[in-house]
Amino acid sequence: MFTNRMITSDKPSSRRFGLVTPVSASVFWIVLCIAIGVVGILTGGTTGFVMAAVGFVSVPALVHLILCAQPTGATGEIWVAFSWIMVALTAVLMTGGAASPLTVMLALGPLHALSSGRIRLAVETSIFAAVGYLGIAALSVSGMPLPSSSVFGQMPGLGALISVLQIGLMFAATRLTMSEQKSRDATVDRWMSTLSETPVLILNVDRRRRVRSWVGDVSLIEGMTAKRMQHAWLDDVFENSDALLRDGEAPRVKGNTDLACEAGFLKVSDGYRFVITPARKVEAPVVATPVAEDPTDASVWVASLGHELRNMLNPVGGYSDLILAERAGPLGEPYKEFAKSIKRGAEHLGLLVDDLMTAAKSRSGKLRIEPETLDAGLEAEDAISLLKWQSDANQVGVELVGEAEDLEVVADRKALRQILINLLSNAIKYSMPAQKVRVDVGAQDGFVVFSVADQGEGLPLEELERLGEPFFQGENARKRSGTGLGLSIVVMLAEAMGGRVAFESEQGKGTTAHVFLPQASLVTEAVDEESSSSAE
Repeated sequence: MFTNRMITSDKPSSRRFGLVTPVSASVFWIVLCIAIGVVGILTGGTTGFVMAAVGFVSVPALVHLILCAQPTGATGEIWVAFSWIMVALTAVLMTGGAASPLTVMLALGPLHALSSGRIRLAVETSIFAAVGYLGIAALSVSGMPLPSSSVFGQMPGLGALISVLQIGLMFAATRLTMSEQKSRDATVDRWMSTLSETPVLILNVDRRRRVRSWVGDVSLIEGMTAKRMQHAWLDDVFENSDALLRDGEAPRVKGNTDLACEAGFLKVSDGYRFVITPARKVEAPVVATPVAEDPTDASVWVASLGHELRNMLNPVGGYSDLILAERAGPLGEPYKEFAKSIKRGAEHLGLLVDDLMTAAKSRSGKLRIEPETLDAGLEAEDAISLLKWQSDANQVGVELVGEAEDLEVVADRKALRQILINLLSNAIKYSMPAQKVRVDVGAQDGFVVFSVADQGEGLPLEELERLGEPFFQGENARKRSGTGLGLSIVVMLAEAMGGRVAFESEQGKGTTAHVFLPQASLVTEAVDEESSSSAE
């Protein structure tokens, strides 16, 4: 069972709705309070009294601005939220009690908690505010003399007005927070789906040795379930929990017989982090046998090797996602960039492995093509999205042009994606920074045409004629990484799907690749005509 009980610790994303953020809301509150103070002084209020009142009601926003400059976490948010409640209750008590217009300020504490993504804190501050207000109401009913709001002149009414404005700002900031949370959840879903193919279990253990939270596959621990994990201690997971923490002994996962696992751990400020993965199997040595010269056997060998490489690359991508998600705690920016580089390298190597496997399967006659009707425009958009990391890294823009709406193509989805990725990767690689790669999707003579054009150096005629040959690379490729397989894979897959590929290039102006694949509507018409002819 794949269970996730970890609380995300990602930093907020860069998305913003205008200028409304929790911090800007606090700044706005201070500005509004100062404005109210100026009005109070101009309307005859005592300067010292007004300044004291303004300073007092500005305290929660000032506390927020001070704490947001350093990573205080949940503790800081608790201080800010409850300072809003305490200031609001004091303001209500000093301006007429239960009938005070400043009662609206009691909503600011819970709203601040929501805008910072602390739902539980919002509930707690709401209860605290309600209890406090009931206490003030009880004092009013009991006949205890309370200060009248008339003592403060127009300030309570103006304070209620700016509180309403602040509520609107905090609602907008809450919308921002919820959007960021949704974005983080989507990111978690992506790397969780990656981990689902890579058995791994990460444990967050506190100093008392109790499992506080976890993420991953609990079945790696024999007999363990998600329900049991909620109440598990370190002794329930490892056979040598005392020795591994006291003497640094290698962790031994409890009860592992059929599925051997290995584990590593890290001591952190609040406890320990454990990572459990299946142990590598040590195979018995195999006596080497002569390799046949038959290319079919060689192709099977390459395909098998590619499969093993792909299996090893999956954990690299999965662990890179884990690092970037900061599951084991905050990570410095340089280390995030290192993790991104690892992930990008794994993705690039994965594309090369896919090319090798495709070529090997084609030579051995085991390449499977399963055509289906696809939305041409959406497939092109997906390919562009998948290679955004490469275009960003090379500072090359990629734009989709042409009228691809409702244009359907008959193709194997995986093969089409490999074609588009190879063409886009090639075009980006041969483009200079600030140049653009254009992807055009259109229809011509019963074919859907995918055209990918770069603004690179271009090719001379003698090299253009050889483009698409296996392992061929032009003169301008000598300083760039690659195997020369990419375009030959494009040609092979296009022909396997009943299409063709054409290249055009002009030195100094770039190169364009055109991939022609059967258009869905025309294929359907041809099938219908053949069926009607057979019936006659």
